[in-house]
Amino acid sequence: MEPITVFHISDLHISEHLLRGAEKGFYFPHRYGHNVQAFLALDDIVKRSDWDLLLITGDISRIGNIQSFESVRNWLENEILFGETRVGLNLSKKPGRKYLVIPGNHDRFGGRMVQGSLDLYHGEFPVIRSGSVERLNIRGNKVNVHFYDSTTPDGGFAYGRIEPKAMVPKTLSDDEIDLALLHHHFIQPPKHARERATELTNCAEVAAYMLNVGFDGIFFGHTHKGYIGQPSVEILSGMLNDRRKIPRFWNRFFPKFLLRKREEDCLVSYRREAAQNGQLPTLESYFDYLYLVQQGHALAGPASFASIRGFYDQMKKASADERIATLLERAKRKQILISLAPSACQAEAEWNGFHVVRFQRQPDGRLGASWERFEFDGSDFVAKPVDQHD
Repeated sequence: MEPITVFHISDLHISEHLLRGAEKGFYFPHRYGHNVQAFLALDDIVKRSDWDLLLITGDISRIGNIQSFESVRNWLENEILFGETRVGLNLSKKPGRKYLVIPGNHDRFGGRMVQGSLDLYHGEFPVIRSGSVERLNIRGNKVNVHFYDSTTPDGGFAYGRIEPKAMVPKTLSDDEIDLALLHHHFIQPPKHARERATELTNCAEVAAYMLNVGFDGIFFGHTHKGYIGQPSVEILSGMLNDRRKIPRFWNRFFPKFLLRKREEDCLVSYRREAAQNGQLPTLESYFDYLYLVQQGHALAGPASFASIRGFYDQMKKASADERIATLLERAKRKQILISLAPSACQAEAEWNGFHVVRFQRQPDGRLGASWERFEFDGSDFVAKPVDQHD
């Protein structure tokens, strides 16, 4: 089968007018959110590049007003003339090219600064039901795109949530390509500062679900910082910096702030349930617990035990079951393409960029992935071997 090329862009933050720049007098309430030169460069490179699928992972608009949604949909589907400037991907006339969009927290603002309804967004883009799937055939490849709306109508500026009922077990085929889309981040790349106020409120459960369903690629944005790689679930969940992996002897000499720093530098970082005496489980053991619960195993959480020792004994007993041990081992060997895209053209971002991913079947039938990172240099988007957040 032929390889397929995926363009991943996120966090456009488009204002009321595509070609009106960010004026200082309008930064509050953030009505002019995009860098026009970066947007024009994005329009140009997407039009002149060869690709099959364009994924846009939320924050299409800066403040969720109807003009911005109309502008983005027109840019995607049509060709627009502003004086002598012509923009637009004209995808409505290019059946070989497909784009898929999910909302971000800014798309719920409705002209305000807190998350509300998606009514204005849905005036231009389809309703996304978390857990739903769009099935495509691209160059002879069966591609399934799984949607997860991580935004919330419950107010707040940037945090999100994926409802538990949407995180249902899925049976995926090794012969197909399964990609997941959401807006909010669920991993914490090592050199990214922890952003607790913008996280998923149920990030632990989402991380366990996303990494263990068996997706071939997971695409998201929200942080405006880039990260892309194809680690195994074992690396993501088993090689976490954790204070409990430091021998007790050394625990006496490590300053508490350094221990916290080690833990927050891991790829997956989230809140954990504590035992009744306040002890926290290791990140790895808690990750395994969440995964097994989502697989239907009746296990008790740490809060059910007087001390964390009881929780560990339960997990040890569970993993002694050969079927469970095999399940965990198979899940952790899975390699997942993780694409956390930076902001494509937000005016206030440290830098603008996007990712291009190529999936191709290897001779042995395994799915391989390669990728490029692109960064805006002030006039064009150029390929970079390493992004600024590595």
